Amino acid sequence: MAIVSRRLTKRKQLRRRCCRVSDVMCFVGLLGIVLMVIENELIFHSVDRRDTIASWSIKLVITISTAVLLGLIIFYHYLDLSLYAVNNGIEDWRVVLSFNKTVLIALELFFCTIHPFPRHFPVQHSSEDQTTDSTSTPVPSSLYYIPLDVALGLPMFLRLYLLCRYIVFHSHLVQDTLSQSLGYLNQITMDFGFVIKTYAEQWPTRCIVIFCTIAFFVGSWSMRACDFKPTGEHMSMSDAMWLFFVTFATVGYGDLIPSTYCGRTLKTDLEKGFQFISEVNSGPPWTSEPTPVN
Repeated sequence: MAIVSRRLTKRKQLRRRCCRVSDVMCFVGLLGIVLMVIENELIFHSVDRRDTIASWSIKLVITISTAVLLGLIIFYHYLDLSLYAVNNGIEDWRVVLSFNKTVLIALELFFCTIHPFPRHFPVQHSSEDQTTDSTSTPVPSSLYYIPLDVALGLPMFLRLYLLCRYIVFHSHLVQDTLSQSLGYLNQITMDFGFVIKTYAEQWPTRCIVIFCTIAFFVGSWSMRACDFKPTGEHMSMSDAMWLFFVTFATVGYGDLIPSTYCGRTLKTDLEKGFQFISEVNSGPPWTSEPTPVN
């Protein structure tokens, strides 16, 4: 009994530490995304699209937060493996570190590493250069052109998976002791897929609205960052939201079209993704059951 009590106590402590580390990871990851958007907006509104001291400083903070996030990811997986070892009566956590788990951790670290990093320190340009740049004739951007900070910033939206991990740890299904015991007895993994299916059955409309709202703003800003006007300026947020809406609704009025391959690829992916979501939503309701036939 003493061994079982010690294992239960250690399991409770490890789960609590995993939850705290996951909360900090979610905060740091979302902070990096917000700072990335602010940094790119500063460059979008600059006259010559060069780094300013403010944007360079923000990228430095993003780099520091990314380093902290990578350390937290490694520490989280150490706690997660230790928790798995305790649940299965294994003494050493390195025994449960399989090849597939190692590859998943490496991929997670790789995707979280991508961010707009600070390059050369910005130098204040003279007013004559700024006047020349502002009065010069704008050159239309190439179809292949995408700013480096945008190319490195868009993958940062993949950090939203940390929000999914946050939802799992703060779900009543995971925090409830009875649900955990039933899950272990029936060998049910209470991961994000299980939690989101349960939420979709309980609150289908709320889940769809939250998902579509997040996808709408993320997709609209990504479209704005990728696409350009004939004058060489970035597409406005209102135009990007309109283009995203007609893409989602598969209407395609044709008044706005992507002007770069990045925007066209993004538009195609969004259209296919939301077509799939529409097909899923047009099926039988989440909570419906087959009607018995007499």
